[in-house]
Amino acid sequence: MKTTLLFRNVLKSTFYMLLFLCTSLSVYAQCPTITDPAPPAICNASGFTFNDLSTYATDGGNGIVWYDVATGGVPFDSTGLVIEGVYYADDNSGSCGSRASITIDFTIDPTGRFLDRIYCSNTSPIIQDYIDDVLTPSIPSGGSVEVYYSSIPPNPPVLANPTDVLPLLGTNVLVVFIDNSGCRSQFEPGQIFVINAPQDPTPTSPQEFCASTNPTLADLDTGTLATNINWYSGLDGFGNPVLPSLSLSTPLVDGNTYYVQIDDIFCDSNPIPVTVNIDTPVDAGSSGTLQYCEDNIPATDFNLFDELGGFPQTTGNWTGPLSTTNGHLGTVNISTLIAGTHVFTYTISTAGVCPPGISTVAITIYEPLSSGNPSGANPATFCESGLPSNFDLTTLLENHDPNGQWTQGTLSTDPAVTSPIDLTTGAFTPGTYNFTYTQNRLTPCTEESTTVQVVVLADPNAGTAINATFCENELIINSPYDLFNALDGSQDNNGGVWTDATNAPVTNPIDITTLTVTGSPYTFNYTIDNGTCSDTEPITITVQPAPESGTPIATFPEFCEGDVQTVDLFDLLTGEDQTGTWNDDDASGALSGNEVTISGLIAGTYDFTFDVDVVGTCDDPNVTVSIIINPLPNTGTPAPAIYCENELAANSPLDLFGQLTGEATGGTWTDDNASGALSGSDVDLTALAIGSYNFTYSITDTNGCTNSSTVIVTINDAPESGTPVASFPEFCQGTVQMVNLFDLLTGEDQTGTWNDDDASGALSGNEVTIDGLASGTYDFTFDVDAIGGCDDPNVTVSIVINPLPNTGTPAPAIYCENDLVANSPLDLFGQLTGEDSGGTWTDDNASGALSGSDVDLTALAIGSYNFTYSITDTNGCTNSSTVIVTINDAPESGTPVSSFPEFCIVDITAAQTVDLFDLLTGEDQTGTWNDDDTSGALSGNEVTIDGLAIGTYNFTFDVDAIGICDDPDVTVSIIINDTSVPTATASQAFCDAASITDLVATGTTIQWYDDATGGSPLDGTTALIDGETYYATQTNATTGCESSIRTEVIATIYQSPNAGVANSPGVSECNNTTINLFDGLDGSQDSGGTWYEGPDNTGTVVVNPTTYNVTGFSTNNYQFTYYVVAASPCIDDSTTITVSIEEPLNAGTDNILDACSTDGTTDLFTLLGTADPGGTWSPALTSGTGVFDPAVDSGDTYLYTHTNACGTSSSQVVVTVTQAPNAGTSNTTLICVIDGPTDLFTYLGGADTGGTWSPALTSGTGVFDPLVDSDGVYRYTVTANSPCTTDAFAEITVTVSDISPPVINNATMEFCLVDNPTVADLDSAITVTGTVIWYEDVALTMPLNVTDILVDGEDYYATQTNASGCESSISAQVDVIVNDTPTPTLINTAIEYCINDGPTIIDLSLNITEYNASTDNIVWYDAATNGTVVSGNAILDHDNTYYAALVDATTGCESSVRLAVTTDLTACGKLILPDGFSPNGDGTNDTYDFDNLHILYPDFVIEIFNRYGNIVYKGNSNTPRFDGTSNQSRTVGNGDLPVGVYYYIFYFNDGENKPEQGRLYLSR
Repeated sequence: MKTTLLFRNVLKSTFYMLLFLCTSLSVYAQCPTITDPAPPAICNASGFTFNDLSTYATDGGNGIVWYDVATGGVPFDSTGLVIEGVYYADDNSGSCGSRASITIDFTIDPTGRFLDRIYCSNTSPIIQDYIDDVLTPSIPSGGSVEVYYSSIPPNPPVLANPTDVLPLLGTNVLVVFIDNSGCRSQFEPGQIFVINAPQDPTPTSPQEFCASTNPTLADLDTGTLATNINWYSGLDGFGNPVLPSLSLSTPLVDGNTYYVQIDDIFCDSNPIPVTVNIDTPVDAGSSGTLQYCEDNIPATDFNLFDELGGFPQTTGNWTGPLSTTNGHLGTVNISTLIAGTHVFTYTISTAGVCPPGISTVAITIYEPLSSGNPSGANPATFCESGLPSNFDLTTLLENHDPNGQWTQGTLSTDPAVTSPIDLTTGAFTPGTYNFTYTQNRLTPCTEESTTVQVVVLADPNAGTAINATFCENELIINSPYDLFNALDGSQDNNGGVWTDATNAPVTNPIDITTLTVTGSPYTFNYTIDNGTCSDTEPITITVQPAPESGTPIATFPEFCEGDVQTVDLFDLLTGEDQTGTWNDDDASGALSGNEVTISGLIAGTYDFTFDVDVVGTCDDPNVTVSIIINPLPNTGTPAPAIYCENELAANSPLDLFGQLTGEATGGTWTDDNASGALSGSDVDLTALAIGSYNFTYSITDTNGCTNSSTVIVTINDAPESGTPVASFPEFCQGTVQMVNLFDLLTGEDQTGTWNDDDASGALSGNEVTIDGLASGTYDFTFDVDAIGGCDDPNVTVSIVINPLPNTGTPAPAIYCENDLVANSPLDLFGQLTGEDSGGTWTDDNASGALSGSDVDLTALAIGSYNFTYSITDTNGCTNSSTVIVTINDAPESGTPVSSFPEFCIVDITAAQTVDLFDLLTGEDQTGTWNDDDTSGALSGNEVTIDGLAIGTYNFTFDVDAIGICDDPDVTVSIIINDTSVPTATASQAFCDAASITDLVATGTTIQWYDDATGGSPLDGTTALIDGETYYATQTNATTGCESSIRTEVIATIYQSPNAGVANSPGVSECNNTTINLFDGLDGSQDSGGTWYEGPDNTGTVVVNPTTYNVTGFSTNNYQFTYYVVAASPCIDDSTTITVSIEEPLNAGTDNILDACSTDGTTDLFTLLGTADPGGTWSPALTSGTGVFDPAVDSGDTYLYTHTNACGTSSSQVVVTVTQAPNAGTSNTTLICVIDGPTDLFTYLGGADTGGTWSPALTSGTGVFDPLVDSDGVYRYTVTANSPCTTDAFAEITVTVSDISPPVINNATMEFCLVDNPTVADLDSAITVTGTVIWYEDVALTMPLNVTDILVDGEDYYATQTNASGCESSISAQVDVIVNDTPTPTLINTAIEYCINDGPTIIDLSLNITEYNASTDNIVWYDAATNGTVVSGNAILDHDNTYYAALVDATTGCESSVRLAVTTDLTACGKLILPDGFSPNGDGTNDTYDFDNLHILYPDFVIEIFNRYGNIVYKGNSNTPRFDGTSNQSRTVGNGDLPVGVYYYIFYFNDGENKPEQGRLYLSR
């Protein structure tokens, strides 16, 4: 025997049950009797009710009522369905002392299965699919199954046809199983959900691509805007895609078919095929190039095709600036091409989607260019300091073509340079530099070059700065100051000028006592000018500050013992420099740098002394400051006080001093929690609620130090049964809801047990399921759990169930839309049977047609309308029945549009059609169109208009009838228009150039084209082409139509003559030859012109202009005019040139000059004899003339040149210069002993070698050894060579310096690697009087930075420097030990935790191999380096990284490399969602949730449906949890969903778990 209360309640909720109880009882009636308490199994159990069960009992006269318990309990409704089990018979009074029992068994037992199913809409599911997928396993052997649609009671279930199509959303069904003998099971409920599948994509197919684009799946048109699509390579035998899906980077294959599918969360679209065609591109080869000089263009034909690279196909044709022959060969003659690049294009057409194949042959014709000749600005001369950074070399040329190549040297192959050129790079020292300008360097034309010169002259020397530095307290003793002491003595002389930073002159020496630190540095400039070039050297004077120890403040601070604070000792000084060292005079151990941590100091006074750092050689006396620590008062030791809430009166008041021991007097008590119960030291316990309260005793002494002790008073709880609400709830029979019995109490503790006083069977825990209860009152009693020894009396609450009213059985009403008047109004009561009176009708669709119970059918449009009859009885119970009124459609011919379309013949495209339905509105597009004018252009509903002549065409539409309904025919029209052609002169001529706007035609809105038909209109600015034909149209202003026939006009462009441009400069020639007058033109002139002597065409005609004889002409300028006659309508053109005639010149005779570098100047021109003046010297002299100055000009061969049209005449002077001796510049130097031997020659500043030192040095050379040579003055002498006569000398003053090494305080230093010890940390190991320098090696060759990291086991060496900057020659050694602790290791590297267990940092430590709980040797941080320590009891965060360091007990060092541990807190096992919740605002189970769901399944999605299959909630980790209200478009009432059973689908979306379905119960 198989019985479940849940199954019985589900069956009972399927139908509404009406129970009429007899109201008169007879205490004397006999109780029912049962003759067979165990009858045979019932064969036909479908729909078996308690009325049917009563046939198994004998009525004693007072009716039969059934129970499922022997005594007490709630009677069953007589119309309720019976399930297998034991039942007890009683009469209407329920007073039978002993109820007769009967055991009911069915031949076919219930399946006990979940008979719900979900389908996707695109599978077109039917009832048979549901039978096959869900019910078949439960069909008895040889038996069958029937499926019924649930209906609104009292209507019986309707048998479903296996071929019935299942509708969208939810369908409630009842299932009956039948065995092979015909026995039938009891009804079992099921729900079928049909989820709407995504709309199928509509991609085009086939889709074409070109192979050259390497198409992939990403290039295919998906036919949908959806992004959740996948492509597949094929389908299996069931029509499903073959997995896996393809990557979008998958290359497409020609002829293959691919399938696109939209993959939604639950349902997928149908896979749609797309066939791919891939076209092969044509090959036009690779482009080629040809280059020629304009004077060497080939005269013979050649094939352009031969110039293409690769493997071009031969199916193309050529286009370009010249016509070609021989098809694909492209035979061409280019002898007529002018300078420029001319491109010929080879094109191969293609029929598919691949682009045409295109390659080119570019032919470049170069014009031969001239490099010109030197201009009058050549050579260019500059001082070395005045060299320009942007010098244009072309200013040294004339008669040259632009854009040539410059090289430094006399050849075009010398290093290339750019113009303008930067002469300030340092590469251009005094001397003469050649630069060559070359044309035609990289072209086929003959190369041509011209060389020019740039002369660089030496600058005077103003010396080199040795900048001065003074401490601010040294200014008086060093004033006045000689500015020449700030120069190195290398200056040419001391006769220059000193100026300050504002360029104002200053008198040397200067007063420096007014100089300040803030004004530093001060700049002064020394300038020497030799008349041509000048040199300025800036020097600076810097004033440095002296240190300041500061002054102690008037009163030192006082603190209370135990204060947690850090004192900055600099706050106890004023005016100090905060660079120095603080000393802990009392060895308190609290000093770190300049800060004192006072929290560990006991009472007393502590002194600290400050030693400021020296600045250079300046220092300041030490200063001492103090900190005072005062003791704390004693507030005693507290003891807690604990009471139950029912003991308060007996123990009140409580004297708090009784809870302290050892306290001092004079303090005060405070009520820390503001309980209001404190008076003095007494606490009124009766004023305290349950909880803990703190009362603090505080004392503040005369020093302002405060201490306190806190007594904790705790009040414990006693249990509370609660108070029943004033009125108990009433419900209508059949209401699907759970009642939380705690909602019927107030002030209760919800820990206890509820009792089902009437044995209703509806109680589970504290919740009552009322949907199965018959009408009546049900009592439930609550027994609260005791707290310790405290308890509370039981309380009883009640639930009342009321019956439902009867609203009758509805019948539908169906009308055609043309029947409405005859049948209106409709009385809706005529469509009901068996209803109770007193109800009201509602217009469910808000049609506006309802008045009382009458419906105005004429107010209804086509469609179905619901009208509902509802009754609410005095108990507030509501029932309703709905009448459906349906209005059927009649056909509609439609209404013609307000204006019919007009078309211009010129705008009509090939095969253009008009859809006649576009000329109607509101029509049904099922019917026949008639061609009223027999135009022959009509096909179906489309008219092909490209063959229609001018006129109006009518077409009539006859709509198809719907049943016997029809509509009158309607007629529409199409209008065809055209415009006549404009008039114009057939041939129109222009000069030089013209545009479209210059063409003339007569008509309205003229438009020009370059094609007789088609093409695009030409812009008015488009230039006309000579001999080209143009076509004109006009447009009708009324119809807007352009003429379909165009007027033809041929344009002729005549060119204006060109007499060329005169060259600048003009022709220059000697008076002993002939000239070509055309050399005076730029070559752009037209041939066939005439030359005239003079400035116009009135002079004598020149018969032989190419050999015009100028022999015997005097030096002068002569004019000639070239005149070209124009063809009408262009005008004549002429150009006048100037010819310069010159005579030969004399450059004199050669000579020599021998000079000393200190000699005066010599005019070289005087050495040439009878030379003509006005020539040029090369290389150029500093003077800019022929005057040679050995101080600035170098020995060389100087060429004197005359150049004109008659040629070049030159002579030379060979100059030799002997240099005077140079011993350099006197100097002073400080040599440190640590520096070792030093060559004094380096201090002379550019002296000649080979001189002698006096006195002689130990080395025998100029090398000074500070260990053996003495301080003093050393003279260096250089002997003069003839013709120079005076020897030169300079003196070096040497001072030797050293300092003792640092004093070692600690020869071995230990550090922790985690502290990143640096070289700066070694300073504490030594004592120095100067500036310390640390080295890595004993040889002191590898100095260290203070930020360099220390190395374990390394030796370090320190020196110190004195005030002169010299290092100690002996170093001090310090050894370094750097300790480290290993990185801790994990016991279990894959350990996971559950976030709901509240894991802490201690849990992480327990997984560390090296962890020692007694020493707590693991420290956790929130960062890999630095960071903040994380407390051991800190709760772990999910997916957070913590970093562990191991502490070495011996060294105290932590691990330098921390162990990174990333937490996984998701090990909480498989998710088990709750089966219900109660969103009633009581703070408990108000949302449907699971602890930390967003962490355990961060990508989850949950969908919740009602019993009709409508989705009421959809959520994820980012949305509010389900609280009993809908977040979808459909809601109930104010958004609160009704109590009852709901269904969910939970998508884990974790790549591991499949979605799960289940039920939940919503109660309030």
